Amino acid sequence: MERMKPFLSALLILVNSASLWTQEPAALKSAFEAANSAYSDARYAEAQAGYESIVVEHLHFESEFNLGNAFFKQGNLGYSILHYERAKRINPSNSDLESNLILANARVIDRIEALPTAGIEDLWERILSPGRYPLWFRLMVGFWTLGFVAFGLRMWQNAIGNRRILGTIGTTALSIGVVCMSMTYGASKRINGSKEAIVMVDQANVLSEPSAAASTLFVLHEGTKVRILQRVEEQWEIALANGNVGWLPSSDLEEI
Repeated sequence: MERMKPFLSALLILVNSASLWTQEPAALKSAFEAANSAYSDARYAEAQAGYESIVVEHLHFESEFNLGNAFFKQGNLGYSILHYERAKRINPSNSDLESNLILANARVIDRIEALPTAGIEDLWERILSPGRYPLWFRLMVGFWTLGFVAFGLRMWQNAIGNRRILGTIGTTALSIGVVCMSMTYGASKRINGSKEAIVMVDQANVLSEPSAAASTLFVLHEGTKVRILQRVEEQWEIALANGNVGWLPSSDLEEI
C-alpha cells in the first residue's frame, strides 16, 4: 500500500487542478455582471454591447443566451435567434433557452416542416456540441496524465500484482484518452466550421443558381435557419429542413 501512495497523491493533484480550469477570469465575470445590470435596468442596447464584448473572445453560454434576450427585447428577431442558436450549440440541453427559442421562432413568418431524422443523429450532435469542447479536452488531458503516471509508477514496482494493476490502469486511461481526443477534435470542428446560418433580412429571394440570370425559387424571411451546402464567392447554396435547396447572397445570412 505504501508503494501506491505516490499514485494516489498524483491523482488527487490532477482532480484539484481540473477544478481550477473551470473558474472564470475576473474580467469576464465583471463584464458579465455589468451587462446583466444594464439588462435589468432595461438598457438593452448597453447590455447588448456588454455581452458582445464577451462573446467575441470567449465561448460563453450565458452571454450568448442573454445577448439573444437583449436583441429580442429590441425587436431584432434575426439576431435574437442567431444568438439563441449559438447558445444552443454550447449547451443544447438548457430548458430556458429552448423555451425562448420556441418563443422567438413563433414570430418567424416561414413555417418549415423538417424531414424526419434518426434519433441517434440528434444525440451525436449533442455529444459533440461546441459547449462540450472544454469537457472533452479536460477529460483527454486528465486520462492521458493518469495513464502516463500509472506507467511511470509501474516502472518502480517490484510486486507483480502492483505492476499488473498499474499496467491495466495505464492502458485503460490512455485508451479512454484517445477516445476523448476524438471527441475534442469533433467538437473543435463544430466551433471552427459553422454549417448553418440565419436569414437576417426581412425578405430574401432564394435563387435557382448563383448568377444574375437566375430565377426565384421561393422566398425566406428574417429568422429562418438554413444549412449551408457550399459557397461560391458571395453566393451561398443553402438547404432548408424540408429539403428545398437554392442560392442566397452571403450578405442576407449570418453564420451560426
